[in-house]
Amino acid sequence: MNETFNTCLELFKLNQSESLCEKTINRKVHEVNKLLLYIEAKGIQDFYNFSIQEIYNYINSLEYAAQTKSGLQFTFREFFCTLHRYEMSPFDGYQVFPVIFTNKRDRILSHYSTDEIKSIISQIDINAANGLRDKCMVLLAAQTGLRSSDILGLTFDEILWDKNIIQKIQQKTSLPVSVPLPENIKYLLIDYIKNNRTKSDTDFVFINPDSSLRYSETELYAIFNKYLKQSSVSVGNRKHGPHALRHSLAAKLLDNNTPMSVITGILGHKDTSAPVKSIGNSTTTPRDLENDEDVKIVLYVLAESVAARLRENGFRCRTVEISIRDSELHSKYRYMKTIKLWHHLIRAAQ
Repeated sequence: MNETFNTCLELFKLNQSESLCEKTINRKVHEVNKLLLYIEAKGIQDFYNFSIQEIYNYINSLEYAAQTKSGLQFTFREFFCTLHRYEMSPFDGYQVFPVIFTNKRDRILSHYSTDEIKSIISQIDINAANGLRDKCMVLLAAQTGLRSSDILGLTFDEILWDKNIIQKIQQKTSLPVSVPLPENIKYLLIDYIKNNRTKSDTDFVFINPDSSLRYSETELYAIFNKYLKQSSVSVGNRKHGPHALRHSLAAKLLDNNTPMSVITGILGHKDTSAPVKSIGNSTTTPRDLENDEDVKIVLYVLAESVAARLRENGFRCRTVEISIRDSELHSKYRYMKTIKLWHHLIRAAQ
């Protein structure tokens, strides 16, 4: 990659928030690196002789889910905002992506029923080689909702045996989480540590007997899938990694009418009552709109919906953004500061 793009990538990496874990930063840098390689392959050497359309072309070329593409847009928006501050780009990220549509409801989270999970766990023989280890890790995912990274990174000082609690800082979010340690898992862990765990000075509870190092997420994925395949559970289009057990716990809690604040606390998510940064609405019309009047009607309905929610929450907005996507899925974006919009309204009234 040329020196200019290497500098751009390094600036982006240096400007990452210290609150982000290394894995998240590396993922964002990796995605930007792929974008830069794509742009350079087009014969482009910098962003001063560059069409923003190339970014849209790159994203459209990816066979990613809609939600994943939305995440990429947020990363690329941040990237170009960084470059603009350092005068490495004539445009900032908000000129590239004035509006990013994201609807997490579009992505159906994979989860398994209680009976399906029981069927999977029943395949684990604790008397077999590594059976105790496997059962401890799978049960931790199913009954506590801990992420794979936090199970594999579990240390002895994070288990409060006398209180039946696991307390740790999550690897992904750097946020603290405290989850109950069920009795069945507690005694399996004790058995594993005393009788099956390889002798080692490391603080990690789960260690590979061959390397005396902690297991990787790929290894835990393989462990879970081994028992999933042995069970009678039909996966279908569902995801089939240990993270699906986390989703399954959330689904079970929702079915039991557990308050959302309790669920987010158990799963270690951020407070869902955090301030709202934006309010929007969108629609897909059943046919192409071919005249201005039809477009105005749709925009009016959407605008009134957004305005009603603003009034309901007592909010004011600083920026109005509009995105239109045609039948070929090409999008056009426009945004305006409300102070400029107010001036337009005054002139129209005069």
